Amino acid sequence: MVRFLDFLDLCALNNGLKRTADFVPAITRRHPQGGRPERLAPVWLLTHNLTREEQAQIDLRASGRTAPHIRLGRTNMALFKAKAMLRLEPDIGLVACFSPELGTELALDYGRLGSGGMLVRPSEGRAVVERAGQQSVLSAREAIFLTGDVPTTLHLTDVDRVDCLVVTENNLTASMIESSRALRVFPQNNDTLLMLGNYGAALLRGLMPISSAVLLEHATRYMSELVDIMCREVEAEAFHATQDRPATRLNAIKSDIEACLEEQSLTAGQIAERHGISMRYLQKLFEAEGLTFSEFVLQRRLDRALRRLQSADAPKRSISQIAFDVGFGDLSYFNRTFRKRFDMSPRLARAKRSP
Repeated sequence: MVRFLDFLDLCALNNGLKRTADFVPAITRRHPQGGRPERLAPVWLLTHNLTREEQAQIDLRASGRTAPHIRLGRTNMALFKAKAMLRLEPDIGLVACFSPELGTELALDYGRLGSGGMLVRPSEGRAVVERAGQQSVLSAREAIFLTGDVPTTLHLTDVDRVDCLVVTENNLTASMIESSRALRVFPQNNDTLLMLGNYGAALLRGLMPISSAVLLEHATRYMSELVDIMCREVEAEAFHATQDRPATRLNAIKSDIEACLEEQSLTAGQIAERHGISMRYLQKLFEAEGLTFSEFVLQRRLDRALRRLQSADAPKRSISQIAFDVGFGDLSYFNRTFRKRFDMSPRLARAKRSP
């Protein structure tokens, strides 16, 4: 069993429900005789900068009217710098993070995640996961399993909620580790993912009658086993897939584009020739996702520019240098497309970077 705190403290969670002094006070409910914990129940963790309107929206959520509200300190230690988190008490590793800080780079590695892993699923928008030169893109309600053995970065765009499940080291399996290394994405219609999502939602809404240590352990183990089943299913599908499978080929093309994104001379013709396909087939692969080759390249360059503008090194480089570094050859075009995509100028984006 594991308690779930901010990702900075996850490595200190190997002893069950142990808490750090910097986090919220312990609120585990126990029987008066000091016996087993009472019924598993949801609890809200709210940041100090939550507005009255946002608080009202939380109160309208399924568990908002009845779940206890606990205020975090002035420093936002919430996962993804979310403004509110809904989790369970006692904590079993399940948490929903509301209003995460967009543009945030979540760095996952051994020091932050420990020897376990985490299933991550954005409710909408897009999440880009980068690990050891690889990249995967999550769309709404797709999921990915990540471990801390290799540094991994997660970038969020237009995401209002992120659902997460921590799996402790003792529940980690070979299939989970392999899934993390391959950055495999679980589609939103995956039966096991749907089962896991429905079960987790019922727990977070306080609808499951779990009131003993035995049932608590069963719930934790059951969710970990569902993650393992999902990883094994996707691993089997990947093993039987051919290299000509469109999705597999498109992922390889995307990885190639990422590797040479900063080259201003990058063209669809170069990529098509490199992968031995026609220009028409290349465009068809992207059209299946509702994009053109040029639109994908533009989006990725703009996303990379946003990250660099909001990085700690941003003041050391001019906006024009950053634009050229990510592959733009025309500063006016960069400014125009950046404003259109993010609804703010590059200068304002740099001013909004985290201190």
